[in-house]
Amino acid sequence: MNDRQGRFVAKAPRVVCVFLVPVLRDSDRKPHAPTLWQLLQDALLTECGGLTGPEEVVVYRHRAEVRGAWDPGDAGPVEDVSRRYTVALPIRRVNRLRALLRRVGNSFDQRVIHLEVAGFAELLTIRKEHGWLEIG
Repeated sequence: MNDRQGRFVAKAPRVVCVFLVPVLRDSDRKPHAPTLWQLLQDALLTECGGLTGPEEVVVYRHRAEVRGAWDPGDAGPVEDVSRRYTVALPIRRVNRLRALLRRVGNSFDQRVIHLEVAGFAELLTIRKEHGWLEIG
């Protein structure tokens, strides 16, 4: 829906979520296949409702990569370069996003995924039982 100035106005309040996906696998520090990045984009649109739900979901991938480091506690700090994504979605869909990001973590061979929900940071621990991204 657009307002009088032609700006998009959401039908329901949305929470802004930001997450990082490192460009290298944790296990062997090699880059992910391009098809995996496309699977992520498709899953974001599907799981968050961009294609299926009554509410629109806005997804942005920032062009600039983010540099950072984290300490997994077993071998000292690990430096990473990540892709940063921003998703604006109804608050009731945040748990669906968390579940999706845990599958992303497995598919992208990560031990944790950094997620911010409305400015509050979380580190999502990844386990095999969370599953993987699937080809739609």
